[in-house]
Amino acid sequence: MKITEMNQDGTVTIKPEGWLDTASSPELGERVEAITDANAIVLDFKMVEYMSSSGLRCVLAAHNKAKSLGATFSVVNVCPTVMNIFKMTNIDKKLDIRLSV
Repeated sequence: MKITEMNQDGTVTIKPEGWLDTASSPELGERVEAITDANAIVLDFKMVEYMSSSGLRCVLAAHNKAKSLGATFSVVNVCPTVMNIFKMTNIDKKLDIRLSV
């Protein structure tokens, strides 16, 4: 999995590519844990094709990290397939998650 990270004006945007599953989610988790200061954490899922339960745990961990830093959290550019996973688990009602435009 390729992961791109940008920090602009206190907004940390992390862009994973490919499948967010058991094999790749630890790398995303490490990136999120390494954030020490942010006003906002954004996961840009534009290039995420699939997400397993391990990936879902990473998203929740990123949300908790943002909360601990007093930052906002969102997941943007989510494809319909991944959005279905958020909907099945009702996570879409608890977090700021937006479909691709």
